[in-house]
Amino acid sequence: METPEIHPPHARHGAGLPRWLELLIAFSALVTSISSIFIAVHNGNVMEKLVEANSIPYMQGGFSDVTLEGQQVLSLDLLNRGVGPAHEESLRVRVGNRYVRSVPEFISAALGPEQAARTQGLFKLMKNRVSTRFIPGGQSQLIFRIPRTAENAQLWDLLDKDSTRWDIEYCYCSVFKDCWQVRGVWHEPEHIKQCRRDETREFLP
Repeated sequence: METPEIHPPHARHGAGLPRWLELLIAFSALVTSISSIFIAVHNGNVMEKLVEANSIPYMQGGFSDVTLEGQQVLSLDLLNRGVGPAHEESLRVRVGNRYVRSVPEFISAALGPEQAARTQGLFKLMKNRVSTRFIPGGQSQLIFRIPRTAENAQLWDLLDKDSTRWDIEYCYCSVFKDCWQVRGVWHEPEHIKQCRRDETREFLP
């Protein structure tokens, strides 16, 4: 008759180590775990800021009287010089201290009603009539353009001479809903909580 095989009990892990050394090992493991969590959170925050930095737009806008090809064209354009897309949510145009809401109002404020009436049929307008604009990084969008021709040269030149009184205000946001306001052609963007439209002053060519 066979006798049952008896296995000796396994020794407890770390048996024979001093109590203080066991506590030190446990504490070291805890510190390592906490440090790993901290590093992971920190790296996550860094990556989030990096993604956000790579999505920041930087809008510039203004009037011009010549194209890159040398053609004489009065134009208003918005250019995104940032790396991220810009959502333009508000645009206002001023002639002197007067806000204008359309190209006809703009021409009338610049030339006066009588001269503005003479431009009918002579100014061939190109207009972007959307109320808001989404502009990718490194790209631009026209607001309006008025080419100079032999037929409208005199009135076009009068309009161009008035350009020192023109200014714009606009507001735009990033895809992360960070928003900036620009209070004039020569002003830098100001960070604000959100863009606010004023329909009584918004410019729609």
